Amino acid sequence: MTRQTLMVVLIFAAAGCGKNAAAEHSVSWYLQHWGDMQAKVAWCMDDAERQRSPDCLNATEAKRRSLLGSQKSLAPIDWGAAKTTP
Repeated sequence: MTRQTLMVVLIFAAAGCGKNAAAEHSVSWYLQHWGDMQAKVAWCMDDAERQRSPDCLNATEAKRRSLLGSQKSLAPIDWGAAKTTP
């Protein structure tokens, strides 16, 4: 095998090793599948490279939205500002 042929083969092999950047599930899907979302977020948080993948970003955003939604239902905090002293 000539050196030039070997270089062409290596280039094509490297091109085929690219990661699939498509997300498996959308944010709305993860919001409807709480257990799957929790498992995916835990798996993603174990590796910094995974955290940047589209699917991990969707799962993390779904978790953020679900937690934000649960905080909206909380009663407001009374810091005592409305109290008047005699």
